[in-house]
Amino acid sequence: MKQRFSALDVRAMVTALQQRIVGLRLQGIYDVNAKTLLFKFTKPEHKQLVLVESGIRLHPTEYTRDKSVVPTGFCMKLRKHLRARRLTAVRQVGMDRVVDFEFAVAAGPQAEGTYHVVCEFYAAGNIILTDHEYRILALLRVVHLEEESFAVGRTYQMKESRDIEPVRKDDLVQCLRSAGNKESMKRVLAQLGAYGPALAEHVVLRAQLDPSMRVAKAVDLASDDGAPEIDRLLSAYAEAYDAVQQLSRTVSPGYITYEQGSGDQVFDDFGPWLFEQYHKRPYKQYASFAEAADVFFSNIEAQKLRVRAQQQEQAAERKLDAIKAEHQGRVHALERAQQRTEEQARRIEMNLEFVDQAITVIRQAVAAGMDWEELAELVRDQKELGNPVAQRITGLNLAANQITLSLDNPIDEDEDDSDQEDLDEIDRGPIAVDVDIFETAFGNAQRYYTSRRQANVKHAKTLAVSTQALQSAEQKIRGDLRATKTTATVTQQRKPLWFEKFAWFVSSDGILVIAGHDMHQNELLVKRYLRPGDAYVHADLHGAASVIVKNPGTGFLPPSTLFQAGVMSVCRSRAWDAKIVTSAWWVEAQQVSKTAPTGEYLATGSFMVRGKKNFLPPTQLVYGFGFLFRLADDESIARHAASRQQRMALMQEGLRTAAENEGGAGEMDFVAAREKYNLEEVERATEPNEEDELVDSKAVRAESKRNISARERRDQRKQKNKADVREDSSSKNKKEVEEEKASAKTKNVQKRGKKGKQRKIKEKYADQDDLDRELRMALLGSGGSKNIDDVLEKHVLPDALETLETLAVSDDGRIEDDEQQQSDNDKDDLTEQVAETAAAAAAAAAEDSGDDDNDEPAPASMDVLDTLTGTPLPGDNLHSAIPVCAPYAALSSVKYRVKLVPGTMKKGKACKMATAVMLASADSSKPRSVRSADTAEAERLELQNILANRERELMKAVPEPEMIAQMLGKVKVSAPNIEAMRQKSKAAAKSRAKSKSTKE
Repeated sequence: MKQRFSALDVRAMVTALQQRIVGLRLQGIYDVNAKTLLFKFTKPEHKQLVLVESGIRLHPTEYTRDKSVVPTGFCMKLRKHLRARRLTAVRQVGMDRVVDFEFAVAAGPQAEGTYHVVCEFYAAGNIILTDHEYRILALLRVVHLEEESFAVGRTYQMKESRDIEPVRKDDLVQCLRSAGNKESMKRVLAQLGAYGPALAEHVVLRAQLDPSMRVAKAVDLASDDGAPEIDRLLSAYAEAYDAVQQLSRTVSPGYITYEQGSGDQVFDDFGPWLFEQYHKRPYKQYASFAEAADVFFSNIEAQKLRVRAQQQEQAAERKLDAIKAEHQGRVHALERAQQRTEEQARRIEMNLEFVDQAITVIRQAVAAGMDWEELAELVRDQKELGNPVAQRITGLNLAANQITLSLDNPIDEDEDDSDQEDLDEIDRGPIAVDVDIFETAFGNAQRYYTSRRQANVKHAKTLAVSTQALQSAEQKIRGDLRATKTTATVTQQRKPLWFEKFAWFVSSDGILVIAGHDMHQNELLVKRYLRPGDAYVHADLHGAASVIVKNPGTGFLPPSTLFQAGVMSVCRSRAWDAKIVTSAWWVEAQQVSKTAPTGEYLATGSFMVRGKKNFLPPTQLVYGFGFLFRLADDESIARHAASRQQRMALMQEGLRTAAENEGGAGEMDFVAAREKYNLEEVERATEPNEEDELVDSKAVRAESKRNISARERRDQRKQKNKADVREDSSSKNKKEVEEEKASAKTKNVQKRGKKGKQRKIKEKYADQDDLDRELRMALLGSGGSKNIDDVLEKHVLPDALETLETLAVSDDGRIEDDEQQQSDNDKDDLTEQVAETAAAAAAAAAEDSGDDDNDEPAPASMDVLDTLTGTPLPGDNLHSAIPVCAPYAALSSVKYRVKLVPGTMKKGKACKMATAVMLASADSSKPRSVRSADTAEAERLELQNILANRERELMKAVPEPEMIAQMLGKVKVSAPNIEAMRQKSKAAAKSRAKSKSTKE
């Protein structure tokens, strides 16, 4: 298996990096391990991670890795000099495995302030930081050689090695003739130029030769003109030279060769070129060599981590098995001791007469005052004489008033031995029994039975304590395994979905709901993502979020989704901190605009809402946090298609039934709530008469006009004109002098440049009348609440009606033909004039507008929602876990979730607690055993175990900043058994503190 980069790999990777990261700024440097650094290059809305392992590899990566909590001194030195600097160049030193990263200043690479990071990928490798003169400022490891040393303060000798060159015939022949008798073609040609062994083997194969064949047998070098093999080798070298030159000019594809193992693909080699020796082997092709190298090494890392984790698990299992074996041995020893005690009592009962005789003999000798040693000699003598009593005495312990007798089982062997089945684990031959010489044989038997009963009680207590100790030891080992288990993980870096930069969730009906985090995002949401058919949800509260409910294309929005969107708007306002229960409202997309009334200005994040608002039921301050999982393949997506279709069918049926019963989609499912909470009165009370409504995060106003006829409007205008004339005539004498003085004073005091502006405006709009001006303002959206219909109704319809009133009407109610023709002509002229004015105004608006948001692309397709699920099924291939913070009702079908209510906990601590709860839930969802006599059941349990492990792994891999971005602030986390988890964490913290203080 290939382990490190070759010179060709370095050349191909440098070409790829020149297109990917040159010009980007270095935002961060992180330690992965002692020899590996992770460089993070960024530009607006783009980042690129580059992994550098000293002496091994260099490539961009799409995989995330756990980083060291405390950076090393070398990493800190790199951060000090390089952070926020722009990378200006990446180059390979000749054909060596050395790469030079240049961070130059504006004055040029030779100016002070320029830094170089030199990475070596041969031998043990090194990473060196130098200044513009290549003076070493810091390095990963200090190297002392015979010729030179690499240390801080010394100058790094940037020796330019010769680049790869075409192979000449003389050099090739000379190289082959200098080979030894036993050297192979591949080994000899690998030393020619800077082609390397892999490329040399490729050349030999392209020349239709055997790489392992000896040079003397493969090529005839006796001829002066050269053998035909030489020509084929030269032709193959020419092709190889062109390919190497191509690697330095364009980004090359990548190839990975592998071997098919037992169910897995074992990677073997990678390269920017599919060598001839790999054509007949299975391989994978990638769009770029950088991607292939990333996949190859990340796969190898993941395999190593899995092997290490398996080794740790196996060691823990061995330790646990040893504890279990010790426990079982101890229990077995206790049981055996009890059986032996019982058997000793039975043997005494079977030999009562003999035991009494032995006790009587020894007791009489002791009573006669015989010395203990003399008594022992007497017993030995009697044994030699064949005394049966003495032969049974095997020991004297007179200090304890005991003697040891060897008692056998006197049961006849010819009889049925079923009574001896219980003696399988006890010796069936004679056994030693200690008897008290001051008690009878029967008394000794009773003493053993009493001891047996006491031992039985003790055994039961010991067994209970031992079982508890075993369980405690097992839990401790499992906990130690989780604590000491390899924490470094390699997971593919997830690309955020287009709506994840906002606050978002997927409703219980499967509809996307998004809201802005701040006023700038609110502005962006409405201007770029609010489309016809969508709903705009807001609340009359300070800081309430502007929420958009995306229409999935069904033409309607379910009431449950609108209610959940209202919960989101209210909970992301000050009502959360103040614990206020209130209602939100929703309007259609066409009711929301950015057009301000005349004389008013709309701040960023503020909008105008026209028309009737649909109030929602009061909102409870209950939110939730959980994880959705993204499905990785079409098979897993299809597995969830049936549930989505069923949910859509139920939603359509419910909406259809509600529409038939209530008579309108706007009132569906909200009728009872309106009656309960008097929402009709709320709407009438908050419905204004003649003003537009300004929607922002601070205040809300409404606009609603009563539709009146043209005749009523004309009469109102006439009455107003008469009143104005009377008022003017009555008040002119009193105010005339004051108005003249004020106007004269105003004319005399003008701002600088005002006169020139007024002159230019007058020249520009000299030919424009009032009708033309108001039509242009309406088309440009600067006319406040007026639109084209209002302008026409104000200026044109009154005159037209007055004209119609003066016309002569015939008896049948028709206008005379001439007058009708004249009216039609006037109407056509008016229509043509309005069209010309509208076209001119639109052209002026397009010319003067500096807003580039109209050119923004449409949002991504909603099909991505089909790849998200909150309840994965056994057998699903999961790609990643996505944190989501949503109304708790929207998370009803989510497997891993917690409840959030107003509290005092900050976002970071809330995320940690919620993650701990869900990880514990994932552990508890694992089956206790995957073994079953039923094959189908065993397979189901295995899939369930695999799914739980995968879910836990993905949730644990979610970065904390990604969760904090979605979490609400000042919350209290609620979940089943969460109090027990708090107590357990507190106890663990106290234990750690106690152990730390003990060590100190």
